[in-house]
Amino acid sequence: MAKKKESPRIAFRLTEREKKQVLGIASRCGFTLSEYLRPRALGFEPKAVQPDAYFVLCEKLDQLTEPPFSQAVNDAAIKLIS
Repeated sequence: MAKKKESPRIAFRLTEREKKQVLGIASRCGFTLSEYLRPRALGFEPKAVQPDAYFVLCEKLDQLTEPPFSQAVNDAAIKLIS
């Protein structure tokens, strides 16, 4: 039976605080620690994944511009964001 060849490893040290910080960033991006660090070491900069609450808020904001609100209310809202 052939022995499976292991991938090379790179080890480095972090303080406990640094480790927690990196784990938090990886989690916000939707990655495990290894999934986050490997591409970062190669120059990739992942974006944080938006929480579900963000999309719920966007849907609620969209609903505000739909009827039963009057055209005057919609026009005023558009003026505010323009």
